[in-house]
Formats: sequence, C-alpha cells, structure tokens
Amino acid sequence: MSISESLDTTHPIDIPEQRPPSLLEAPPEESHKERFRQIVQAYMTIEEDDLAIAPAAKRTALVFRGKLLQSAAETYPSLSEKIEAEGCTLFLQRGPEKKDEVLIVEGQVVQRAVKTRWWFHLGLLIVTIFTTLAAGATFVGYDLDSIRAAVAEQNTVTLREMYNGGRQFAFPLLLILGVHEMGHYVAARLHKVKVTLPFFIPLPLSSLMPLSLGTMGAVIFITSPFKNRKMLFDIGLAGPLAGLLIAIPFFITGLKSQPTIGIPLEWLQQLRVDRVSVPLFLEWVARSVYTEQQVARIDSTVFFRHPQALAAWFGTLLTFLNLLPLGQFDGGHVAYALFGRRVAWPLAFSIAAICLLLGLMGFWAAWLIWPLFAVLTGLRHPPPHDDITPLGLPRMILGGITVVLFFSLIVITPFYSSITR
Repeated sequence: MSISESLDTTHPIDIPEQRPPSLLEAPPEESHKERFRQIVQAYMTIEEDDLAIAPAAKRTALVFRGKLLQSAAETYPSLSEKIEAEGCTLFLQRGPEKKDEVLIVEGQVVQRAVKTRWWFHLGLLIVTIFTTLAAGATFVGYDLDSIRAAVAEQNTVTLREMYNGGRQFAFPLLLILGVHEMGHYVAARLHKVKVTLPFFIPLPLSSLMPLSLGTMGAVIFITSPFKNRKMLFDIGLAGPLAGLLIAIPFFITGLKSQPTIGIPLEWLQQLRVDRVSVPLFLEWVARSVYTEQQVARIDSTVFFRHPQALAAWFGTLLTFLNLLPLGQFDGGHVAYALFGRRVAWPLAFSIAAICLLLGLMGFWAAWLIWPLFAVLTGLRHPPPHDDITPLGLPRMILGGITVVLFFSLIVITPFYSSITR
C-alpha cells in the first residue's frame, strides 16, 4: 500500500518586505491580484475570477476561470514556476460547465515529511521475518507453546525443523509483499516523487490467535505531492501488479507440490475454518495445472496442500484489499486517476459503507477495519496539482483491465467451514 501524506500542512515561503499583502486579505482592486491576472492571462483566456476552496490544499484560493490557451500538461510546468516565484502554489482543475480553473494558494502546499533511518526499516523487516516464520511453522503443525519451548530450550533440531517448515510460507509471502511495495517505490522514483522505504508491520502469534500471517502487510509513504493523474495512476497500480506477478508462480508451484500443511484439527474446530474462498483470478491460474474436478475442490486444496499456495492466496487477498477504491488505498489512487474526484469521492464513501455493512452482517469481521483505516488515512483522495491532464489511451485501457482484475479478485468471506456451509 502507498499512502500519500495529508496536504493540510502548509509552509509559507519567506519573501522580503516588498512582498504584496495576503491575496486573501487585500481587496480585489489591489495591484497584487492584477499581477497574478497578468501572469495567468498569458496562459488562459480569463472569463471570471473568484475566491474558492482549493480541494487539494483545503484552503481558500484565488481562482481564475476560463479556457487554457494550451493543454494543461504544457501549461502547468511554466505557470507553476512563475506562481511559485511569487510564494504561492498552483493547482489546475476542471470546474463547473467544464471551465478550466487556475487556483493560486498562498504559501507552499507540501506534505508532511516522514523521516526515518534505514536501520528502522531493516529492523521492522527482520522482526517481520521472525513473526512470519513462526506463523509458517504453525501451518505445518507447531503450536505456540512448542515454538516457545524450542526457543527457551535452544533446541536447534526442532528450531531447524520449524524454520524449514515456516520458510515455505514466510518467504513467498514476504516476497509478494516486498515486491508489491517496491513496485510503488520504483514507480515513484521514476516519476521523481519522494517516497519512503517500505515499513513492514509484524504481527506476533498469540494464544488468542493460534493461526496468523505473522504480518499485517507493508506500507510506504509518498512524501511529495502528485503533480498529475499519470503519476497517481502509475504509482498506485505498480504495486498490485508487481505483487500479483510474483504470487502467480508461487500459487502454481504450491498446487503442484506434495501436501505438507498439517494444521492441528482442534485449531480448525476452534476457529470453525477449514476452507478458503478462492477468487476467480486464482481459479483461472489453477486451471493451468489442474483438471476441472480438481479446481472444484480448490477451496480445500489451497488450505491443506502446501504453504506456498496458501502464501500466494494470502498475498492475492491483500492485493484485493489494497485495490479497494478507498482514499489512500492503491485502489483509491487508481480510481481517482481514472474517474476524478466527482466519481472517486462518492465511490470511496459508498465502498466504505458496503464494507461496514458486510462486517456488521457477519461475512468477515475484518470488513469493519478497512473503512476505519481509510478514514484515518483520508477517505477523500487529495487531488494532484494538475487535475486536468488526462491519462491518455494506453493508461485508460490498462485502467479498464485493472477494473476487470479487481472484480476477479473479489472475496466476500475469505475463510469458512465446510461444516457450516
């Protein structure tokens, strides 16, 4: 998941005393407003001006409406440079009646810096490796007490067996998550967008949760604004696609391997789980190595066959959840890039409501978590600075494929029991 930090923080640029008074405090006839008009009219046929709230900055902005003389992609770099020289920030958007709008916000609108050291990221990764190895060991039959005992007694033979069993789950899962985040990272660097290294989130085993992934996933933070929708689309989509490309071979290898999963029966009875819901996407993948009869039983096969297949299934589930069109989720980035704020914002609220409803109806308790996380990180996706420039045909086609992919990944109830089905 890639999270773009909030745009609420603003840092006014210090300019010598001859700087004009605030463009929000001075009356319209003041010369500074005319200076902005003179700058903007070189790029736009101005029909009207006004004061309005800039959605990206959540602050009052001086707005010029009309028709850009050139495309937004050609206008933004040059006009932005001149506006920034005046100590302000430029936003371009499409307003009512399809008029182009130039929004000028006083001060430099930036995102909060996330400052960490490389060793902090490495430390989280190391801890997550251990917690996912422990989680993987549980899938081959070791419970939490036996893991604790082996560690306390320094029983190298048992620990080696646990490691050999656990790595079949841990390393595929971490590789899927890691490649997912590095997809975001590489795309961001290619677009010259500032980004943090991945934060892996460990999830230790507990007696209350005998079966666990050992991790809550990973996240990176985008620490500079998105300039346009193309950046938003590329960075948002690169992670899920990269992760899925890694998950596919692990899923196939796991299905073709000999069964090694040995989850204790009493755990399954306690959790009332012995099946996983396999999305259409993985069913299509399974058909490359399985017969139709085998595919019909794949919900049980994935759960009981080999840790690599189970890790790939979990990786695919996390990819689906990341693709939910909610605020700062990967799907939120893609949805905004494809449809703009007039569709993406209502869609995010609708999806959040659906998730809450699914959770309250008992389909899966975790459905209650994702809307909360989306609200905490920002349910309404902040617009890029140039919100006019279209994606272009290749990205629109890829976006359409992504929508189809999203629907093929949908899983409403990930875990269930054949006893209660």
